[in-house]
Order: sequence, then structure tokens, then C-alpha cells
Amino acid sequence: MWMDTLLNEEGFFHYFQPIKHLGSQETVGYEALFRSRLFANPEDAFIYAKKNKQLYELDSRSIRKAASTYRKAGILSEERKLFLNVYPSTVLNAHFPSLISNIMDRILSASQSLVLEIVENEAIEDFKKFKKVIRELRQNGVRIAIDDFSKGIDDINRTIEIDTDYIKLDRYFSRELSQSRKKQAYIRLLVQFCSEFQITLIMEGLETPEEIEMAREMGIHYAQGFGLGRPGPLWQS
Repeated sequence: MWMDTLLNEEGFFHYFQPIKHLGSQETVGYEALFRSRLFANPEDAFIYAKKNKQLYELDSRSIRKAASTYRKAGILSEERKLFLNVYPSTVLNAHFPSLISNIMDRILSASQSLVLEIVENEAIEDFKKFKKVIRELRQNGVRIAIDDFSKGIDDINRTIEIDTDYIKLDRYFSRELSQSRKKQAYIRLLVQFCSEFQITLIMEGLETPEEIEMAREMGIHYAQGFGLGRPGPLWQS
């Protein structure tokens, strides 16, 4: 019963959180965040769907609806990217490439504004096949991000094996950043890595002016967090 309600388009919606350039404060993109009145914690909705063997159905419908909401807001452009979370198993589903092609052609008008964030809480079962699908998606104008880096199951493997365009650094590193020399040292290594391989590093979870300033001083150019903009409907972002 809950599954039918959840999969219905009225069973869920999205908030959007801005991603900003720390220098200019310009909004360079939005991350679509799944929400459902059936589940207080959004992750629980996907856990429930997975238990009912309908994870792909929920994930794919969420992606399509988020893209449609973004288009209807009237801010579609190559300069402002739309970041959508996706499970590795969804990427490996045989129907996924055609879904993304349809979204690019009919919803996003092939504007190259789509970034798929590979979520951290599911292992990649077949790296060889996964890399092939990712390569084909990138050839068709889709950009790829590793989500919540440092929190995931196989983050190091993903950053080495997958041609990624963005790495989103988990909010763990934002907390008390100015007091932790170890966090600062790790971030500097990651900034150097991303610079060498032309990867855009985005820091998540920045909440205070001190955290924002510290991130900027360390060479982080892009970030998101409550200190830069809270999630909400697009017209309130």
C-alpha cells in the first residue's frame, strides 16, 4: 500500500539547495533533494523501496520528476547545473541510459546542465559495466559527481576508476574545520588531486562564516550548506 503511494507522483517531491561559487557568491547549480511526507528521513524511502525490490522504480521516477520541476522553474541553462542523486544499481539497470536520453532530449533540451551524483551508500557490483555506462553518459553531455566523498563504501576506488567531473566532499570535513589540522591537511591533498585531474571539488555542509572563509582560504571554489542557502522550493532558493 505504501509502495503504491510512494511511487505515485504525488507521493514525493523535491527541495533544491543552491551550490555557490565562494568568491562571487553566484549560484552555479542546484542539488535536488528527495522529500516524502510518508518518511521523515528521505533515505528511509529508498531503503523501503529496496526491500520491496522497487528501488529502480523510485529512483528513476525521482530523477524524472526533479528534472521536470527544474525545467518548470524556468532557470534551465548550461551555466546552472542540476545535480541529481542516483544509486549505482540504477545506473546499471538496462533501462537507465534510455531514461537519461529521454530526459536530456525532452525535458532538459540537451542543455548539458545535468550532473548525476553517485550516492555513497550502495556498493558498485560491476565496476567494468558501470564504467562503460558512465563513459557513454559523459559522451552524451551528462556530467558525473561522486557524492559525500569520504563517507562512502568504495570512495577511493570510485575516484580512481570512474571519470568523474565533480567530487562533493562530505560535510564531516566542514565541522570544526578551523580547529582540525588533520582535516585541513587532507583537504589540501584533495584540492591538489582535483587540480591535477581537472575535477571540480565541492564542499558540503558549510554553515558558518568562519567555515566558509576557511574553505575559501584552502582553495575550495564551490560549496553548499545552510550558510550558503537552505533547501527549499526553487523559487525560494
